[in-house]
Amino acid sequence: MNRSVLIVALLSAASSFAQSKSPCFAFLLRADVTIVCHGKTSQITHRRDIEDFAVSDELSSLAYVTSVVTPLDKDRNEVHSKTSVINLGTGDTKQVAGIEGIVSTCGGILPNQIGPGTSTRDVVTDEEVQFPPFVRFRCSSDRRVVAGITSEGSRDQMSDLYVGHPPAVKIAAAADVYVHFFNISPDGSKIAWFNDTRPLCVYSGPGSSRCVEHATIADPVSVNDSGEALVATGNGRGCVYKSPTNFRPARLGAGDDECLGIGYWKPGMKSIVFLEAIGRTPQWIKPETAELLRRWSARKNTGR
Repeated sequence: MNRSVLIVALLSAASSFAQSKSPCFAFLLRADVTIVCHGKTSQITHRRDIEDFAVSDELSSLAYVTSVVTPLDKDRNEVHSKTSVINLGTGDTKQVAGIEGIVSTCGGILPNQIGPGTSTRDVVTDEEVQFPPFVRFRCSSDRRVVAGITSEGSRDQMSDLYVGHPPAVKIAAAADVYVHFFNISPDGSKIAWFNDTRPLCVYSGPGSSRCVEHATIADPVSVNDSGEALVATGNGRGCVYKSPTNFRPARLGAGDDECLGIGYWKPGMKSIVFLEAIGRTPQWIKPETAELLRRWSARKNTGR
C-alpha cells in the first residue's frame, strides 16, 4: 500500500470509527502499550521490550509479558517469560512466570500459549477458569456465553469452533480458525475469528456470520458488543524490526518484513481499514479504563 492510499484508508477509518460506541482501544507501538481514546493518543509504558499485553476492564488491571535473559556461559543464554500484572487503582504489581502469551477474556486475563495445553489460570485473580470439554475457549465477561474448541494438537486433531456450554452450535470449521486468535465480545453476543488463508468473520447468531477477505493478520482479534473488530494486519509497506513488537517503517528498500498496522472492520464494510499505520495486539477498552491507564502511567513516571 503506497502512502497516498494509506492516508485515504486512515481517513476512511476515522469516519467509520467515529460512529463506534466504544472509541477507545489499546495496542502495542514499538513494544510499549499505547492507548487511543476520543482522538487522544497516550503512551502508557516506557520500556521498549513488551512482547504481549492485555487489559481487563472488569478487574481494572493491565498485564504485560517481557523476557528475562540469563547467561549460562559465553555462548548460551536461557530465556524465560515474565508477566507483570498491575492493579491500575492501587498500583500494586505482581509477577507470574512462564507465560508467553495472554488475552483479555472471561472478565479477566488468561494465558494464551501457542501450542496445545495452555493454562486457564487467570493471571490477575489466580482463579482456575474451566469449561470442560473445551480445551481452549473465550467467554463473556459474566461467563455465561462460552466459545471454543474441544480438542487441539495437529491440524487433523483440531476441533471445530463451537458456542454454548456444553458445546451446542458449530460456528466455524477447524480449518477456518486460528485457535489462539479468536475472541468473543464482553456481552457474548459477537464472536470473531480468522486464519492466514480464510476470512475474518464475525458471528452474531445462527446463520448470521459476516466475513471479509484480508492479507496478513496476526495476534488475537478484539471484538466489541457492536460487532466491530480490531486486528493487527499488514499494510503493504516494509518495516525494520528490532523485535516482533518493536518496528518502524523502512526509510529505504523493503525493510525486514511487512509492517503491521491496526485494522478496523465491522459487518457491512467492504474491507479492513487502518486506524494506526503501525502497531500490534489491539484491544477495545472502556473510556474509564483508558483514564485509569493514563493515571497509572503518570504516577509511575513521576514516582508518586
